[in-house]
Amino acid sequence: MSFDHDEESLIVVDTKGYLYYIELPGDVPCCKILGKIGRPTFLAFNPMCTEEILIGFDTGDIKVWKLHTDMKEFCLLSGHKLPPTHVSFYKHHCLTSSRNEVIIWDLKSYIKAHQLKVRVQNTIKKAAFSNVGHIVVLYHNDTMQVWTLRQLHKDTKIDTKIFGIHYIKDFIFTKDGRAMIMGGIRNISILNTYDWSLLKKLCLPNNFVEAKQLSVIPCPLEGGANKILAFLSSKCTLQLCDISALTFLEIPIPIGRIKKFVISSTGRYIAYIDQEGCLNVMYTDKIISKKCPQPDNGLLKPYRVHAHKINDHLECVRQSMKQELNMKRLMPILKEFGEYPEKYRTIIWSTILKLPANKSAYVALASKVTRGRFALNTLKSLPLADKSKASLLAMTLDCLLQWCPLLIQSLFLPNFIFPFLMVFQKDPLLAFELILSILLNYCQKWFEYHPLPPLNILGICENILLETDPILLNIFCERGITSREYAWPLLQTAMSEVLSGDEWLFLWDHLISYQKPSLLLMCVIAYNICLRDNVISLIKSSGDVKAFYSTQSHIRAKDLLKIARKIDQKISKRVHPNRYLRDKLSQLNHSGPYPSFISQEYPKFLTENLSIADLEKLKMQEQNLQEYNRRIADFEKRKLHAETEAFAKQIHETRLNEVQKCFQEHISNLKWKLLPNAEKEKFCYHLYKDLDSLSERKQECNKCKVVEDIISNLEDANSKNYKKLQRDVTMLEYEVQSFLNSLKFHKSEMEIS
Repeated sequence: MSFDHDEESLIVVDTKGYLYYIELPGDVPCCKILGKIGRPTFLAFNPMCTEEILIGFDTGDIKVWKLHTDMKEFCLLSGHKLPPTHVSFYKHHCLTSSRNEVIIWDLKSYIKAHQLKVRVQNTIKKAAFSNVGHIVVLYHNDTMQVWTLRQLHKDTKIDTKIFGIHYIKDFIFTKDGRAMIMGGIRNISILNTYDWSLLKKLCLPNNFVEAKQLSVIPCPLEGGANKILAFLSSKCTLQLCDISALTFLEIPIPIGRIKKFVISSTGRYIAYIDQEGCLNVMYTDKIISKKCPQPDNGLLKPYRVHAHKINDHLECVRQSMKQELNMKRLMPILKEFGEYPEKYRTIIWSTILKLPANKSAYVALASKVTRGRFALNTLKSLPLADKSKASLLAMTLDCLLQWCPLLIQSLFLPNFIFPFLMVFQKDPLLAFELILSILLNYCQKWFEYHPLPPLNILGICENILLETDPILLNIFCERGITSREYAWPLLQTAMSEVLSGDEWLFLWDHLISYQKPSLLLMCVIAYNICLRDNVISLIKSSGDVKAFYSTQSHIRAKDLLKIARKIDQKISKRVHPNRYLRDKLSQLNHSGPYPSFISQEYPKFLTENLSIADLEKLKMQEQNLQEYNRRIADFEKRKLHAETEAFAKQIHETRLNEVQKCFQEHISNLKWKLLPNAEKEKFCYHLYKDLDSLSERKQECNKCKVVEDIISNLEDANSKNYKKLQRDVTMLEYEVQSFLNSLKFHKSEMEIS
């Protein structure tokens, strides 16, 4: 069972798993059966939204279910491997714990914010938040581990046995968070949460063995320093004590045979389940003071005029804001100051774009998120020092892929959405809806040629530049610079890389306020016109044009918008983007799922015939084919190299044999008789030595030349090798002929001699 934070209602689950909703104000409490949910491990109202409850199950899952809706519509928080048994809250954070896990959840975005590193070897008895941000984990061996929400990397370990505390059954915090009360065997101890020192210890009467369950009873004018403590004794009776005076209080109406009890947030009501399984609800004043204003039977009576609920009040505030923040009042502010106040920019943008804060649609996407490869690769390629920003970027990307899986091919998406996320980083829901609104309105027709750049949009930009600055366009054309270089880098980053942070916010304050998506294209052309001299000088000096369009410049957004509005007014209707784009902003749904995206403009062969799995399969096949072609090319290269070497070796051996044969014929014709024997031997020795050195040198030279030429010209190897070999044969024949002529000369000399 659990009270809501306004003390308007109570939710209870019976042993059969049926959930009951009990409205407390009125003459008689009104009970309603909401349905069967099973046997939960805990039950609690969401402090961020009293219309939602958190239900823990033995499967380890936690359901966030909105009351008075279909049981099938819920958000699932998955992270526990064991059943979560305790839950507590601090601001927009929720802490749940199982036997060996403690997880902190963000109730704004319904994601896991942090998982504490606890001692797995020890079983957790309870974990809870204090109202000042302390986190205490109690283990079964009576040791505690303490963190603060701002320093989760640093913990404090406390052994309660040094205070003489043994077998702790339960602990709670006072409302101001300055003290922690622990109930154990024979005593109740109070620790100071500032330095975790022992403040007081209250010994239990002899007839009470232990305090099994603790709860403070808030009283008026005590400022959160609670004095009255209610606890469940070992005899299953409800007992009260004054922890400031260390005395026990008498209860006018003894309450016994209790299994569980819970006290409302301001201490007005107490609800308990007796051992017969009956639910009892009564005023706490009835058991604290004998002078109770309620009747003796303990029935609930109206005691005041009830104000609006918190949600009703917030809705009233939202409607008033929408009426006040209309464009008739905002535009004069924008013209006067040039930009909106940073403090109110989130509210103003949300109001202009009419972001619905459709929590059910967002939860439906977020609950299906599984951290994909696209988000992980993005975090690796864009490392962020702030982990909260990295987590927000990854979560938003995952939700976008759940909304439109085909966006997985949009590699520009992280850089495009990141600056918008930083504007709404405190509210993940509105941040996601802002991205959807920008994609639906300011990125029209961007995906007709996806994953290629939007050639149609770039064509529109080129036509605008042709009409406004034909000289600059002509220079671009002469240098081979297309709109993919001078327009697409600006569009795919929403101009965040070329403008400083303040100037970028200035620009988008106007783009969103004017509610003209085509004005973004005008700003892209205006940027090129404003910096035309820089671009031209960079082109003439053969500079890096690509880096120019991804580097921050010193241009003012005010000057950029001035030129963009002039272009918007002067260009002809034939060229104007309004001829092709919708110039009225579309809105997101206030209920139901978000509208579908790019189903009409995405390539039909992708949306109709292929799924994401098919795209991944084709990508893998393409990679395998590239690897196969690379291996074939390597094999052919090695094979050609081997054949070339063999062919060169064969040619060389053939030539060498011919030279040796010719040499033998000429030697046999010499008149050896004319020479002395010593001269014959000397001549033959030098002749054969010269022949061997010549053959070796020619062999190495021809081999190197042939191999190098053939390897360096793989594309037309046959024709080039043939010509090269032919030239080598001619050269070698010339050398052989020269050698034979020298032999003839020697022969003639010998004949003469």
